[in-house]
Amino acid sequence: MFTMRSTYTTPTIQQHRTLSEQKVRAEVVLGSPSANCGGVGICRVMAYGEGVGITCPKVNAWISITDEGKLRFEFQKASMEGRFMRRHFRWLLFQVLETYTVPYKLLGALKLEQRTIQPGIYQVWEVGDNMIVDF
Repeated sequence: MFTMRSTYTTPTIQQHRTLSEQKVRAEVVLGSPSANCGGVGICRVMAYGEGVGITCPKVNAWISITDEGKLRFEFQKASMEGRFMRRHFRWLLFQVLETYTVPYKLLGALKLEQRTIQPGIYQVWEVGDNMIVDF
């Protein structure tokens, strides 16, 4: 009798651990800076509460550093309209069209040298109430 074995393993929650438990709460405006925050990508990242008076839709997020030294954004689904979920997280992929540098004053506590998010397509993990992207 032959048995088939699968070599594919699903990602475990352990793969989503961060280097430290330090996280910075932020508000993120999704979109491209050159398109006046239209389209896809990261248009602006601000400290939580700093976006008062900004008319662009904002998404609440936690920012941290992964064990590999990458920026991790945990976007909170509850703070996002359905149309933004579809536009930015469809197929569990997040596309960035333009380079974006996260302000130093926001990440200073995390001691991260690399603050720049490069253009590309990034995998998204849906974990609980969050959409997680490692840049």
